[in-house]
Amino acid sequence: MRGLILLFMTLLVTGCVTSQEEIQGLRLQISTLETQISAQEKRLNALEKTLAKEKTRLLALEKRLAALEKQTGVLTERRAELLSEMTKIRAEIARLNGLYEELSYQQKQDREAFSEFQTEVLKRLATLSKPKKLTTQKEPPSKVSEKDLYQSGLLAFKQRKFEAARKAFRQYLEKYPKGRYAANAYFWIGETYYAERRYEEAILEYQKVIDRFPQSYKVPAALLKQGLSFLRLGDTEAARILFKKIVKDYPKSEQATTARKYLKRLK
Repeated sequence: MRGLILLFMTLLVTGCVTSQEEIQGLRLQISTLETQISAQEKRLNALEKTLAKEKTRLLALEKRLAALEKQTGVLTERRAELLSEMTKIRAEIARLNGLYEELSYQQKQDREAFSEFQTEVLKRLATLSKPKKLTTQKEPPSKVSEKDLYQSGLLAFKQRKFEAARKAFRQYLEKYPKGRYAANAYFWIGETYYAERRYEEAILEYQKVIDRFPQSYKVPAALLKQGLSFLRLGDTEAARILFKKIVKDYPKSEQATTARKYLKRLK
């Protein structure tokens, strides 16, 4: 969604939206963002079809191998070739499964962030649509609210401006250390590092969510991303421990479903 909602946050933070034309522009850009999310869903559907094709190929090869063994009863050169091809296909299926799961999870995070942002924009639009009383006095400059400051970090993250996103989230945490979005801010700082493949730093930020906000709904997500970070670093044992913790402590969560899949793959 790079660059598409920059005008939204600029207008919301500065309070400069005044004309019907600008209001209509905001509504149009919300529609554009929804179209881009729809495009992400199409990508997920395409990936699902690719997975299905690979699994079909694997099943066909297994049937051919079974038939070959039944006919000859011995290990042939053709059988060895089929086994090699099946191993490659299984590896590709595992890779695609991992990609699909990460993309699905990331899309959920993006939808959640966009939903928060869209709700705030619509509220602002409703306020701006109401007629205002004329006044001869100049209104004082509006202060950046807690939610606006948090949303500015989300906006920078969406634009893949990770350094700017971290700066905004840290400003938020300095001003509102126990604020409504504090746990989320730490989590998104971790996400900026994860996106940059700085997994050690991401792990530390996710841990702040777990330690400082143990009751937050973001804790299972932070644990899952810690596990994925350790996996990317090659530490499968640490990843396995974290995935097991999610399944044990948050068995009904969406993250537990993903963790079970990774545990099965790590056996």
